[in-house]
Amino acid sequence: MTPTVRAGGAADGKPTRRAKAARIMAGAAAGGVSLFLALLLTSSSPELAERFGAEDRTSEAFIFVWALIALPAAGLLHTPLVLVRRQRIGAGWTLIAGYWLYVALTAALAGQVQGFFPAHDAPGKNGGLFGAAILLVIGTPLFAVCSGAVFREERDATIPRLREHITAVTILCCTLTGLVAGLTCGYNFALPRNGFPAMFLPGGALWGLLAGAALGMRAGALLTSSANSRRRMADDAKSFARTSTAMLGCCLCVSQLGWVLPTWAVVAVGVPAPFVLFVVAARDEGRLGRWVQLRQIELPRGALY
Repeated sequence: MTPTVRAGGAADGKPTRRAKAARIMAGAAAGGVSLFLALLLTSSSPELAERFGAEDRTSEAFIFVWALIALPAAGLLHTPLVLVRRQRIGAGWTLIAGYWLYVALTAALAGQVQGFFPAHDAPGKNGGLFGAAILLVIGTPLFAVCSGAVFREERDATIPRLREHITAVTILCCTLTGLVAGLTCGYNFALPRNGFPAMFLPGGALWGLLAGAALGMRAGALLTSSANSRRRMADDAKSFARTSTAMLGCCLCVSQLGWVLPTWAVVAVGVPAPFVLFVVAARDEGRLGRWVQLRQIELPRGALY
């Protein structure tokens, strides 16, 4: 029997080149249109611009305004393509609504944590850290919607298939949020202050990312419908949690050198310390080797295209 090929889709469920090109054009158009509308909204509303300017976070607030417009705009531009390819519109728009709410809640939370990030007039390029952190936290839902990945093929739009997509987005969101949290904790570390480089980069990024991955895999194990995937994700979650704990302990120990050493000396020791930990753990088959393991963060196959 010859496999059936739907309009805009291949026999294996992957989009054809023409479908990919159409999705890319729709996503790019959504980004451009939403950027224009965000600029129009902020420039035509003096009260909104004055409020953002008073908080000295104009660019970060603009990112949220743009994202909140881009999500429904991308959905609208993808809808005609979805009708042609006979994909499920209702399920896709339900996901878009959920991702829009996620971005809105993140915007509300950002106002509470902005004090942990340096201001725009901070030395060097530190003033852009808050904006970069926002993009990391909300980037995955934006990509999922603008790429059209929220609209699944009819034969793939069963509950398990939708769960795979939601599982992948959840894992990535938790992982990147953990990365931001680790960097934020490291940047604000003050026991001692000279020891903050050991807690910031790369140590803070690594233990935060692994902790977020552990949380994401734990949530993914609850979301997925496959028993094999559930066992694998639960095992990965335990491994990431152990490795994150060991990495955090290593960074804390190295940071204590800041009581007796200047900052540059802590940098010289703290930067290679996490990598040394992985190397030593790889050669140790005992307790350290079981605690520190280098694993990939595996996402459900085909969940983001």
